[in-house]
Amino acid sequence: MGNMKANRKFIEDEEAVSAVIGVILMVAITVAIAATVYVYVSGMLGTGPSTKPTVSLQQTGSFVTVLEVQNGPVVGAQATAVWVNQTTGTTTAAIITFTNGNALNVDGGDTIAKPAAIPNGVGDKYTVQILYAGNVVGTCVFTMQV
Repeated sequence: MGNMKANRKFIEDEEAVSAVIGVILMVAITVAIAATVYVYVSGMLGTGPSTKPTVSLQQTGSFVTVLEVQNGPVVGAQATAVWVNQTTGTTTAAIITFTNGNALNVDGGDTIAKPAAIPNGVGDKYTVQILYAGNVVGTCVFTMQV
């Protein structure tokens, strides 16, 4: 019987948070937890910092050599090479020859030959560019020698 008296005292003492405020607090806590979980998960699933690949090029005799690809890969099927005449601005497409590494990617050792449509004007300068995903990812200056 002593136990019943303790329960009755608890019921009679009605100092508590109202039901409406309790529900509001529970919803607020749930939203805060959900937002925290969303931010954590979206940070993990995000692509992270996007880095643009860079391709180092250099003139080697009568062609251009790919020295190195950083932050790659540069998928060969999506990469194009162009020669831009520095005097006239004329652009001519070129073929990338995959001679080293993965034949599907632009890799160190690959070469870009002078397009046949470009005349051999000794001293003519061209800017050779590799375009990938709409961006110039590699460039070098080529000076005609023969």
